[in-house]
Amino acid sequence: MDLSQEELKKINELQNTARFQHSWKAIRNILTWKERVQHYFARNILLLLFCFLGGSGLMLLTDEGTLPRSEFIDALMMLLARLGIFLVVLQILSVLLYSLIGPGWEAKQKSKLRKLYERDILAPILQVLYPSSEIDTEHDMSPNHVKEVVPASEYYIQSGILQLNDERNLQTVDLYAYSITKGKDSHDVTHFLGQVYSIKNTLPLRGQLRIVPTQHFLNMETQGGYLGTIQGGKKIDVEDIQHNEHYNIYCTDEQSARKFLSPTIIEWFNSMGSRCKLSFYSNESRIYFANYNNRYFFAAPKDKESLRAWQIEETAIKLKYAVYFANEVTEMIHKNEGVS
Repeated sequence: MDLSQEELKKINELQNTARFQHSWKAIRNILTWKERVQHYFARNILLLLFCFLGGSGLMLLTDEGTLPRSEFIDALMMLLARLGIFLVVLQILSVLLYSLIGPGWEAKQKSKLRKLYERDILAPILQVLYPSSEIDTEHDMSPNHVKEVVPASEYYIQSGILQLNDERNLQTVDLYAYSITKGKDSHDVTHFLGQVYSIKNTLPLRGQLRIVPTQHFLNMETQGGYLGTIQGGKKIDVEDIQHNEHYNIYCTDEQSARKFLSPTIIEWFNSMGSRCKLSFYSNESRIYFANYNNRYFFAAPKDKESLRAWQIEETAIKLKYAVYFANEVTEMIHKNEGVS
């Protein structure tokens, strides 16, 4: 997927604006603050070393008679001694202060970085492509509904909600769902990394319906961490062996679910299985679907390397693809003859 010539021109013009450059500089400052702190400590140590070596050298040279003792030499050694004491005290206080506020400050900087990137970098790019769109940095997509389309996890980290503000009320977020293993060598275990989408449900699809991918291990089908039977509902199969092997279907209104699961929809789900790991959930107000592709689309640069590698065209293409994917899914479910 590429940008049109007009989109590319507008994107490049946006990048050259003073406001965009100011925001990008602020992002760079956030990402390099820890490096600046390290440089500060290193500079203090070098100055302290200079004072020690300079003072010791002057004292040795005057004791040996190489330099004549004078008021100037005495004043210079006194200055170096006082500067050295000052630097020692400053370094100790700086280390104590950093140990107290450093972790909290780092967490605040990460939160600030995300909001700044989404509000001042992503949103303007998105509005070049889709003028009525916006990014909500203050709210999350409904956590209870998000859990219906991703594997069960301890933590669910969302980006800001990308809102297209169209007739579907399309919303999408990056989602990272993970758990932390217990024990001595604890580490993060990723259960989902990709995008979750949400649109208004304008289909005559009653009750709740969940379609989630399965996994196979040693010729056994597993749930893959996704939620099981819906409360008050049941698991159903369809007359398609491939679909039954690769997806689990749960619903509270079997007649409505089977009407939705027409041959067109079933064939489409089967074809999507070779492209991505797609999951689906609907209630009577909204439809949710998730694309588990192990990629962030809306994440800010996380370090100097990713900052240098960042390209506005690549970011715009990711935004465009997210909307393209949502369009593909919604177009299919709305043209499905089973619910028309």
